[in-house]
Amino acid sequence: MREMKDSGIDWIGEIPADWNVYRNKNGFICNKEIVGEKSSITQLLSLTTKGIKEKDINNAEGKLPESFDTYQIVKKDNMVMCLFDLDVSAVFSGLSAYDGMISPAYRVLSCKATIVPRYAGYWFQYIGFGRKFNHYAKNIRYTLGIDEFMSLPMLFPSIEKQNIIADFLDDKCGKIEKIIEKQEQIIEKLNEYKYSLLNELFADVSGEATTCHVGFLGEMKNGLNFSDTTDGDKIKFLGVGDFKDHFYLDSSDMFSTIQLSEEIDEDYCLKNGDIIFVRSNGSKELVGRAVMVDRIDFPVTYSGFCIRFRNIRQDVLDSRYLLYFFRTPYFRKQLEKYSYGSNISNMNQDLLSQISITFPPMDVQKRSIQRIEKKMRIIDKTIEKRNLIVEKLDLYKKALIYEVITGKKEIF
Repeated sequence: MREMKDSGIDWIGEIPADWNVYRNKNGFICNKEIVGEKSSITQLLSLTTKGIKEKDINNAEGKLPESFDTYQIVKKDNMVMCLFDLDVSAVFSGLSAYDGMISPAYRVLSCKATIVPRYAGYWFQYIGFGRKFNHYAKNIRYTLGIDEFMSLPMLFPSIEKQNIIADFLDDKCGKIEKIIEKQEQIIEKLNEYKYSLLNELFADVSGEATTCHVGFLGEMKNGLNFSDTTDGDKIKFLGVGDFKDHFYLDSSDMFSTIQLSEEIDEDYCLKNGDIIFVRSNGSKELVGRAVMVDRIDFPVTYSGFCIRFRNIRQDVLDSRYLLYFFRTPYFRKQLEKYSYGSNISNMNQDLLSQISITFPPMDVQKRSIQRIEKKMRIIDKTIEKRNLIVEKLDLYKKALIYEVITGKKEIF
């Protein structure tokens, strides 16, 4: 059993006796080299939950600036840090395997001779997983200035041991990530099959059927752009980020919470059975995505980036049948047709009104829905089991990184 000592940092605890605790400034230099006119020939990079990724400017999703001249140069083995919104941001850091450029919103760090870049990559993964730097942030947006960041503690084993740690974690985490990737591929295939089932509802609507435009079936209303305040009443709020891949939103934890100083008009509150569309978003894939609010008994309002659709012909058309129609490739193709392009950047009520739907009598709709939903429930249970495997593997990987990067697990 090797000798341990108190690190003096409560969120680290004991560390090996021969490890040192220094400050980030002892391991890193903050770079701020602007790409300038070379932006047109420099690879665009993105900080993602899976690390630094190369991004195609011509096919990039999300908002892009008119010019990339103000972007920062990133070199291979640089650390890219997101030091704002520490309490909610999905990413904190990434070790770049590429030369390129990235948003000026981030901090770009190069490693000094005292730090092995791969070791730094795992160290900041540990920091990000547990949001260890949150309580050092002083302002509302949980932002760290570069001077504050540089003053924060970091563990400094010898270079030899940093390399051993990085090699060990590369091997173990690599194996875990391959298993996770395989599970995610299976989940993706299951979801594809689940969506293909929806086509069964609409593939052969023959005999006694009705065809009409969606505009004759519902009332539509755009949401409002609300400003979150520090006073006023809290209310559940449906934003684009809450859609995810859900069909139904039926519990309070599936919605965001917003605090408003003004009272919400009843017409901007959602009711059970309402279908909500993503009207506008930087990700073109999300535009036109639909979900239904179901079995809620609390007030919910919705974002200005959404359109609410309320079925006014429930006597002839089941709202669930409508929802499933809105999630089919056929509906998507009609959206693309009437928007005159395969990449829909936004959708409006007029566009939605033009879409046509053919549907059978109500009794046929209900039987078809019951049959499809029975199959979908079986698939959902399988997906849930696979997601649980992914979740457990991810937790194991995080625990392993923590134990190794803080010296709790002996690997030398």
